Amino acid sequence: MNIKHIFKNKKQKKGFTLIELLVVVSIISLLSSIVMSSVAKAREKAKYARAQAEMTQFINSAVLAQQEKGRLQNITGSNCSDCSCRGRDIRNIVTSDSCYVQWLNVLTTIQNSTNGAVTNLTQMTRDPWGSPYGLDENEKESGSADCRPDTIRTVGPDGIYGTADDYSANLYPSSLCP
Repeated sequence: MNIKHIFKNKKQKKGFTLIELLVVVSIISLLSSIVMSSVAKAREKAKYARAQAEMTQFINSAVLAQQEKGRLQNITGSNCSDCSCRGRDIRNIVTSDSCYVQWLNVLTTIQNSTNGAVTNLTQMTRDPWGSPYGLDENEKESGSADCRPDTIRTVGPDGIYGTADDYSANLYPSSLCP
């Protein structure tokens, strides 16, 4: 065996083959897609958690407003302040749209009814996906004995009311309800 032959073989073994490089690249891309999927799911869960916290803040403020008034509160007088929001994509709608205006009226009414105890509720104008929250007011809708809960809702990532990604919470009537 001569010396040239030994050095020639060592030079050939220093690099990677094209197949080896492709395998490494495909493994890295597979792992990164798994990580990105997990990150996207975590972000979505965080948005739902934020929406839930904001809805709880609204419910607590509405209960405080009920206690301040000493009675059940008909928040907007419309029985359905979110009806104008239904059946369409309400993500990032303009602030002059009736859906947005009615939600802002709900927030303002609740905030004003707390005699200054709640001051930042009107900053909760949109859910984490850019849609206004919706309030379906059920109390007293079918008469004075109607004590069904009101429902606050976020339409979720798709921006459309009544789909599987909606999240809602109930505002139960106070103990003043017969």
